[in-house]
Amino acid sequence: MAAPALAQPGDATPFSLPAAPLGDALRAFSVQTGVPVIFTEALVSGRSSRAVKDSANAEAALGALLDGTGLEAVAGAGGYVIRQKAVKPERGPENAGGPVPVPEPAPGRPNTRVEAEEETDLRIDRVMVTGTSLRGIAPESSPLQVFTRDDILGSGVTTTEQFLRTLPQNFGGGSTEFTVRGLPDDGNSQRNNTYATGANLRGLGAGATLTLVNGGRLAPTSTIGDFIDLSMIPATAIDRIEVLTDGASSIYGGDAVAGVVNLILREDFRGSETSLRYGSATEGDHAETRFSQTFGGAWAGGNLMATYEYFDRGSLRLSDRPDIAAPRLLNGGRITVADSINLLPEQARNSFVLSGGQRLSDRLKLSATALYSDRKVSNSTVGIANTTTVADNEIESESLAGNLLANYEISDRWGLSLEGGYSEIRSEQFQQIVQPARGTPVRVLTESALWSVGLVANGDLFELPAGTIQAAVGGQFRNETLRSVQVGAPVLRDGERDIAALFGEVQIPVVSERNALPGIRRLELNLSGRHDDYSDFGTTTNPKAGILWAPVDNLNIRSSYSTSFAPPKLGQSGALDRGVGVLRYDFIRGVLNIPLPDPSLAGVNYLITAGTAAGLGPETSRTFTAGFDLDHGSGRHDLRFSGNYYDIRFEDRLGVTPVPGNLNANFAPGFAFSDPSLFPEGTVIFFPGPDEIAAVLASLTRPVTFAGGATAIENIGFINNVSLTRNLASTETRGLDFQAAYEMDADVGRLTARLNASYILEFSRRASDTTPIVETLNTQFNPVDLHLRGQLGLSRGAFTGTVFANYVDSYATDSTQAARPIRSWTTFDLALSYRFGEDEGWLADTVIGLSAQNLFDKAPPATPPQTGSAITGYDPANASPLGRFVAVDIRKSF
Repeated sequence: MAAPALAQPGDATPFSLPAAPLGDALRAFSVQTGVPVIFTEALVSGRSSRAVKDSANAEAALGALLDGTGLEAVAGAGGYVIRQKAVKPERGPENAGGPVPVPEPAPGRPNTRVEAEEETDLRIDRVMVTGTSLRGIAPESSPLQVFTRDDILGSGVTTTEQFLRTLPQNFGGGSTEFTVRGLPDDGNSQRNNTYATGANLRGLGAGATLTLVNGGRLAPTSTIGDFIDLSMIPATAIDRIEVLTDGASSIYGGDAVAGVVNLILREDFRGSETSLRYGSATEGDHAETRFSQTFGGAWAGGNLMATYEYFDRGSLRLSDRPDIAAPRLLNGGRITVADSINLLPEQARNSFVLSGGQRLSDRLKLSATALYSDRKVSNSTVGIANTTTVADNEIESESLAGNLLANYEISDRWGLSLEGGYSEIRSEQFQQIVQPARGTPVRVLTESALWSVGLVANGDLFELPAGTIQAAVGGQFRNETLRSVQVGAPVLRDGERDIAALFGEVQIPVVSERNALPGIRRLELNLSGRHDDYSDFGTTTNPKAGILWAPVDNLNIRSSYSTSFAPPKLGQSGALDRGVGVLRYDFIRGVLNIPLPDPSLAGVNYLITAGTAAGLGPETSRTFTAGFDLDHGSGRHDLRFSGNYYDIRFEDRLGVTPVPGNLNANFAPGFAFSDPSLFPEGTVIFFPGPDEIAAVLASLTRPVTFAGGATAIENIGFINNVSLTRNLASTETRGLDFQAAYEMDADVGRLTARLNASYILEFSRRASDTTPIVETLNTQFNPVDLHLRGQLGLSRGAFTGTVFANYVDSYATDSTQAARPIRSWTTFDLALSYRFGEDEGWLADTVIGLSAQNLFDKAPPATPPQTGSAITGYDPANASPLGRFVAVDIRKSF
């Protein structure tokens, strides 16, 4: 991007420019007028400008430069941002090129041109790009998807987590509000005691996706602190969501294994906006309400914006969905209290966002953001022992985050950023059995917090024939704490760590329009690296290299390679949750239909361990991506394609030991008896001696439990350690992403068509280097190979309508010959809106929307209920029980 020193657009500076490649022309325009112009090289590549002669008006001259290019300039008091022309239902010759026109204000109404200029001034001062430390530039060697505020509001969803669930690259399993007890063989999701929802790119777990707000970290939730609760972030306060599906530890440090989700909050609004949304399922009593109010103001060199959002949602009960089967009791009996089984819990949330900025001088600007949320959840859960029990759960989560940023322009070529942030989240879980009789209440308190301070210097190094080498270098210090305790019992988890880091990045232009060669229009290298020093796990250095090659105009071919590092979560390294259950083997075999491996195991009891092993090590990964971006515009048609291949190998991943066929942990002894090489040594120990049993009992931090008729630690036939969380050898996944977009100005309006697809080639786990690979792709509760979301839209005048199609491929319960098939699932969504103009009286500047999720009320595919996890007869990782959901939205600006 080009970003010269600030000046006022429209300054009278006579100049002339010859016809030239558009990038060179815009840079020359900046130099001659002193007006900053921000753009990406990919956007202007292959486009040429017209000649400008003796112009004394910067705005008119810039319009002439852009005429016929399909681009436009957003004008403001600080400069211009070049972008693709905004979607307009009708286009006339008066706005075919040049800066976006803003109509003169009607009598008695605010001057929207002044507002737009002041807002854009603030945008130009702080351009935030995910996946880089460089200022004002977006390296294009990594796959990045950007979803605007219009994309979010136009999708028909209500909350942040609902929108992310629509993305094919985000797996719906792991820690979500749909699985109140977690998923089988996913120990992390079983620690999600607040019914929170985390981003889960590539299905590698919520803990492998780094979620940021305005580029900064938040304190993680759950009793192990492994993910960011998306439900605490109000959707109406979000300006855009950037999703980087590539390793990013070289920029952000640990946890950015599968990628980064960066939620950019609004900060440039002026005026007042009131929004009300109400929706309900067409079957059952499930309904939700969202209200928001935003105020914003701006003055010379500064702005302030405040947003409040209230969200309330009723529960969705199993009795509302008679086509979804209930789980059975352990003894095979029926659960008779379906009205007490919630498919979605009831919740209410209040959120506040405050952001502002002030330029103190020509070189110094301060910016600050504060976010507060309070969420209350009510839920009932049903016990699945030999008799039915019902428990009431009340959870309250309270989060607070603050950030202060100082940007100082050392010179026209270098800037310095000093940033400090604090975040905390506190939760209280209250649980009490209420049927058949009231039990003793259980309270679990969890506190997670972090604070950080960082310094980054970035700017231009020196010129090459193709352009300027840009660089960034910086350091960061971060402190993290987590404590989880059950009132009246020993501490569950208690951890703290310090992290100090140094990092750097360079962007090297090798070939550009200045020195283009046949077959090489652009060639750029991006190199970055980060060195982290953990107080509890030592040091790690993670590099990343990216390359961009444009053989012809409008076609970019890119690739990247990186390594990442993820230490055990604080709740894992400080875990005090190791426990063991004693069960009769004949009992569990009867429940799960497990064949008897050998007559010697008939009538025995066994120990099954759970929790977190001691002596955990860090997880490491390497990621390779390769892809292309094609952008072609011709007249009234715009066409864009993007494809990406990824290959991620996750070493020493923390998790439970995979069982062949992706079966339940209780099947492991049968496999191990016939072939011990299927598991790492010590996973299943047959006929343990007294010393081996004593060693297990000595490692426990939780009391021993008895079930299935076992009453004492006696007649132990084996010890099953499959469910113990520990470092495993590897998880590997490979796949393809594809996005396509087509837009056309037709006589009926602006037509759009888009497709976002993810196809997984491999998703496998391996317990050790000597054990066989277990393929978990296309099995229940795991990623499915093909996931699509497409849309068709029409914008005409004030009307916009979009139809969405969602597809999840068919799969099976497991990978054995006896697996049950699970059908594919196709649903359609609809979103309609109408915007009233400024002269529509009391409806002026009002948008009315109508949306329908799952328009044709397609039930989720039936799956076998899971007794042990209390999961009903559908797969919450790959489907939704919501059914048809219709909502009305009214939004008015003042």
